[in-house]
Amino acid sequence: MNSKTNQAAKTFGIVGFPLSHSLSPLIHNSIYKDRGIDASYLVFETSELNSKTIQEFRNSGILGLSVTIPHKEKAFALADKADDTSTIMKASNTLLIGPNSVHAYNTDGEGAYRSILELSPESLNTGKTVILGSGGSARGIAYNLAVSGKIQNLLLCSRNETAAKEICSLISENSNVRTEYIAQDSLFSRKEEISLVIHTTPLGMKGQAPGPFLPEFFFNPNMTLFDIVYNPLETPLVKAAKKAGAKIIPGSEMLLYQAMKQFELFTNISPNADDILKTRERLFQTLTNR
Repeated sequence: MNSKTNQAAKTFGIVGFPLSHSLSPLIHNSIYKDRGIDASYLVFETSELNSKTIQEFRNSGILGLSVTIPHKEKAFALADKADDTSTIMKASNTLLIGPNSVHAYNTDGEGAYRSILELSPESLNTGKTVILGSGGSARGIAYNLAVSGKIQNLLLCSRNETAAKEICSLISENSNVRTEYIAQDSLFSRKEEISLVIHTTPLGMKGQAPGPFLPEFFFNPNMTLFDIVYNPLETPLVKAAKKAGAKIIPGSEMLLYQAMKQFELFTNISPNADDILKTRERLFQTLTNR
């Protein structure tokens, strides 16, 4: 990737519902300003995403979109081309909109994996990993962990048994990782096997039901909890795990790293260490003040 900025004004944005608490505009617009990039990043809050809305974005000059709840599976379905993660897991969080085609990417898994490697790499191989939830984020994270070579066993726990079992099948078909669907009630009897818990549902998110998905007694000091919800900074689930002495990976880290990859896809500019440091500081300051 080159490090030169393109002086032609470009417009990007985020699509999802709800978006009132999204920090993606802060991340992207701040880096554009820091780097002197003539670009803007807008918010498109909509409960619908279809071929018509994609065409409307194209007609409005939107070149790229971050995609969040509840549109990740739909985003993949609307694309003409897709990266490996999107293709295999059937979910995307990034769309590049060209004159005649749409290219889908999934940076969720890369963002999550990098966060774990930086803050709790030992949790990947001291026990089993369990992913809570079966939506678009769960799919991307499951795939990236499976192909990383760092885990051997992956448990999927979700109220949507069909979706969770589909993820298990896709991972089994495309990696050497042993996968297993597990009901929430059964999870408690297996807790001693688990070293990493990754929570991907909206529970605990500002404006959503508080949860927690799991109570304090489930956790122990040998576990790491990675709750990808970042607003608030400490969800009820995070508070429960902290009380039990578990290690915490903040959801803001995944937000940071998946956004850095999106920035690169949107602008063809590789983010540097200074971009990452400044973005982390902005996120922490903003979330602390909320």
